[in-house]
Amino acid sequence: MSRTLSVLLSLLCACSTGVSDLDDLQTDPDACDPRGRAERGTDFDLTFKNLSPHINQDMFFAVTKGKERNVESMMVLSSLNDPNLHWVVPKLLPAGTAELAFWADGEPFGFDAIDNPIPDHQWIRPMCPNGKLTFTHNTPFQDVEGAIATGAVFVFDIPVLLQRQRLFDRYRMWLRVTQLSDDDGERTEVQTRAFFRWSPFVDPPGDAEQPEQRQVPKTFQVGDNVLGEGRGPIDTFSFYNIEFVIDLDDDDELGGDDVVCRWKNEQAPGGNSWRFNKDVSGCDVPNGLDLDTLGL
Repeated sequence: MSRTLSVLLSLLCACSTGVSDLDDLQTDPDACDPRGRAERGTDFDLTFKNLSPHINQDMFFAVTKGKERNVESMMVLSSLNDPNLHWVVPKLLPAGTAELAFWADGEPFGFDAIDNPIPDHQWIRPMCPNGKLTFTHNTPFQDVEGAIATGAVFVFDIPVLLQRQRLFDRYRMWLRVTQLSDDDGERTEVQTRAFFRWSPFVDPPGDAEQPEQRQVPKTFQVGDNVLGEGRGPIDTFSFYNIEFVIDLDDDDELGGDDVVCRWKNEQAPGGNSWRFNKDVSGCDVPNGLDLDTLGL
């Protein structure tokens, strides 16, 4: 047999084996193109698939950077109301590459990664440069401990006027804390650092019984409840815009039919915690509604 023919037969055998191996490969439906670097302030566009086991559980998120896994921003989803939730948080990503650590809190007393003998469901995923992330609930759990949060915890005191049971049993709400640029002149929003989303309990899939709702919370807190870390995502002494929304039209989008409270150019204090307490007299309320009777 000539040398050329021998080489050709060898290549054909190799290709046949390769095709057979390819038949066994499984594609990752959650994968994205990791090339490139995210710009600071890119929107985070999250899609969950098949998270039915975690309906009505709190979920916690931390965006981290680098080998040290420094915390850039934190989110709380209290609680998961849709197993196939599509959720967009404006301006959440830092510049460059980052990871998302997240977990579902299956325990009634909060996430405890150190002392809990049965760890909560937890995962780590790379953040795609375009901000889009799809997560399907079919993968092994991962250890999300070890991140470093050096900023302040953000605590939003729920205004007394809004502390009404029917209001929290009926409407979704969210809170967004967005860091501003350091310019001395007109500051612009550069990155969301803390986000909290409230949702009433829903009927679990396959269960027609309406679950009992929770008591009205006194605060929305972001930080000191993640990764076994007692700090938060707020850079002390920086300036922030703060937005609180009651989603009256139930569409998960900010619009003219919602109650919207905004506080601008608020400076974070020093220390490990920023407790934010403001009245709601300046909030935008849809025509025909009154905060005194809202939800009653």
